[in-house]
Amino acid sequence: MRAYLLALAAVAGAIAIGGVADLALADDVMLFLLAIMIAAIGGRGPGLLAAALSVAAYDFFFVPPRFTFAIADLHHLMTFAVMFAVGIAIGTLVQRLRHAREAELRARAEELRSALLATVSHDLRTPLAIITGMATSVRDGAPQLPAEQLEALDTIVEEARRLGAILTNTMTITRVESGGQPRREWVPVEELVGATLDRLDAQLAGRDVKISLERDVGVHVDPVLTEQMLLNLVENATKHTPAATPIEIAARRASDGVAIEVADRGPGLPPGPAEQVFEKFFRGPDTRAAGAGLGLAVCRGIAVAHGGRIEAAARDGGGAVFRVWLPGGLAPQEAIPA
Repeated sequence: MRAYLLALAAVAGAIAIGGVADLALADDVMLFLLAIMIAAIGGRGPGLLAAALSVAAYDFFFVPPRFTFAIADLHHLMTFAVMFAVGIAIGTLVQRLRHAREAELRARAEELRSALLATVSHDLRTPLAIITGMATSVRDGAPQLPAEQLEALDTIVEEARRLGAILTNTMTITRVESGGQPRREWVPVEELVGATLDRLDAQLAGRDVKISLERDVGVHVDPVLTEQMLLNLVENATKHTPAATPIEIAARRASDGVAIEVADRGPGLPPGPAEQVFEKFFRGPDTRAAGAGLGLAVCRGIAVAHGGRIEAAARDGGGAVFRVWLPGGLAPQEAIPA
């Protein structure tokens, strides 16, 4: 497209040069300006290039002394400046319009995607809740069923729960990637950790969970999103570590807010850069746990949306640790439970 516009500009310049005997200098300038305007439709770059070529051609073929780049009358410098100004102005305006249009299209696409995901999520959550409730009711209300039927009911409950978690993570990452601002409030870290452990009570049954939290530490975050981030981190540890190994959760004040850690004594991080584990749909080469590979990507999205950051590192003695930095510090008195 840009080459096509420059070709049109060259044609306009050639007309001016070919008509040197019949056109006045002012007419030639108009043709070169037309060439610059045509090329500037392609953006600032083509406009500047066309302006430079037009100035050179105009100076060489038309400005006395002709067939040299010397300038006898300094008034022609104003003509050159106008040529460049036209190229820059039109190219800049076109570029801005192209960006204002691309941004509008992206916003509409994002709005459509969010609406579609919200509709799908809403339509799936109800049948999932019914399936989970009925399967749980049958399983718990009829312990005399054969072992294979009880196992099948356990599988139904677990798979429905896993699909629900995938839906939650999909909606969460869509929300944070769409640029929506989190609803912030001061929340004690111990409250977030407690709520997370309550939601994972079944998965953590029999696990040694060690908790080390500084007193009176709070974070200025969206509690729903942050709880989801902690849940994903702890659940990730349960999926990828042996049941006999401990999971450690710690929180402390840091120079730039609050640092929260979830550490384990499992096989550690997969080979390669540590940052790769936060990519969407990433799964390690030896991963056997079920999942869509969205959990850690959601964690990074939530941390970044709050102005924080997250990293993963190998632990001395084996295992992995995930560290999250969030804005916060000493919680206001009213945010600390009595």
